Amino acid sequence: MSENLSEFIQLLQKINSDASIKVEYNCYDNYHPDVIECSSLANECLITDEGRPDGDNIKVLRLYGFMVFPGEVDRFGWLTGCIQLSRGIIVFG
Repeated sequence: MSENLSEFIQLLQKINSDASIKVEYNCYDNYHPDVIECSSLANECLITDEGRPDGDNIKVLRLYGFMVFPGEVDRFGWLTGCIQLSRGIIVFG
């Protein structure tokens, strides 16, 4: 597992367990700095250099209990991705 992916998973776990961190879909301006960093790390870890979802890293997240799924899609594929936490969704892409 890459260092970035390990850091990303730790941050997801922190956000998921800290009730003081707001996780609300479509309120990017009000996000906690950890959620913004998490979205940035998701772009690095879950999108390949070709701009496609990284299936291998998505499978690793599933092993840790985090579901990753497409948000918006078009005929070419995912426009955004979503990570389901117990208290909300983090959007990336």
